[in-house]
Amino acid sequence: MSAAASLPLTAPVPFRQDAAVVGLVGLAHASSHFSHLLLPLMFPVFMAEFSLSYSQVGLLMTVFFVVSGFGQAAAGFAVDRLGARPLLFAAQAILALACVAASLAPGYPALLLVAALAGLGNATFHPVDFTIL
Repeated sequence: MSAAASLPLTAPVPFRQDAAVVGLVGLAHASSHFSHLLLPLMFPVFMAEFSLSYSQVGLLMTVFFVVSGFGQAAAGFAVDRLGARPLLFAAQAILALACVAASLAPGYPALLLVAALAGLGNATFHPVDFTIL
């Protein structure tokens, strides 16, 4: 008898439940990509309001993606320890907080902090999504 033949069979997941999980994870992941695209859309506003150069607004994107990239490794360990669901909700809250903070930012240093905060919120999505799916 092979190992595959001795594994217990589990009932398949109903399509409706499967679609709901994929849909919710997809919606959360879409909010991550929305935050990617939110900063460049705000460049003209940031440049006018804060008298910024293209280099300065480019640094905002750099901060966002560097924090997000390094944060993904840490998020993978956090997902293993804490579970995917609480981190998914935390990431959504952090991204929402970053959007509100961007609207209240008094200057360029605050925008850099907002970019880092948004990158932190964005960092969890791939580790969380792969775990849930």
